[in-house]
Amino acid sequence: MGVILKKNDFLYLRVYEDIKEKILSGVWNEGMKLPPEYELMIIFEVSRDTIRKSLQKLSEDGYIYRQVGAGTFVKNIKSRYKLTVLESFTEQMNNRNLKPSSEIIEILLEKPEKEILHHLELKITDKVYKVVRLRKADNIPMSYEIAYIPYKTCPNLDSHIDENSSLYRIYEDFYGLKLKYGKIYLEAIKCENNMAQKLSIKPGDPILKMNCIVFLDNNKPLYFVESHYVGDKYMFFASMPREL
Repeated sequence: MGVILKKNDFLYLRVYEDIKEKILSGVWNEGMKLPPEYELMIIFEVSRDTIRKSLQKLSEDGYIYRQVGAGTFVKNIKSRYKLTVLESFTEQMNNRNLKPSSEIIEILLEKPEKEILHHLELKITDKVYKVVRLRKADNIPMSYEIAYIPYKTCPNLDSHIDENSSLYRIYEDFYGLKLKYGKIYLEAIKCENNMAQKLSIKPGDPILKMNCIVFLDNNKPLYFVESHYVGDKYMFFASMPREL
């Protein structure tokens, strides 16, 4: 015989999900002080015990933290990478009120490998810029990024890139290109030695590898990027409608 759950047993989960959604959607921003328990009781029309159980679970799951004598605050949770909108790293960080920057590791003009030629639909004689950057938010390493951009599409690109540059802005504002959509491939891997130190993690620590091909409005590929995200600083999410 299964355990029979009462309606009240689910109330704290409903409140938990509601508060979590407000945090994830940015209604309640990181660092914001939550309303006191008595106000939450009124907002959600539940008992103090239910509110406390909800807050306890939110705290255990890393969404909030409490300061004695000060109140309950939204925790600095993982960066959210929305997979249904094409956004640059700079736009993501600005939307979180964080200061984006880059440490430029190298910018090379080279003949690409076969995989890059294939992704970018290039000829064997074509050259690409290989731009390797450490992406930061408030000077904290967030991702190790390797981008490949065809020279014929963005000639002299290297002269426009500095530590505060957004490649998206350069594509759109300087070269007049219109980005249309991207194809993204995600996998979890172990961090290699050469980038672990840059990301301030240990070799072998889990990271999220994202390969992305971004296309122009004429459906031609603009660039290919391989990004390596620190596993405990990012959360990828998507809204998935059901098609019948």
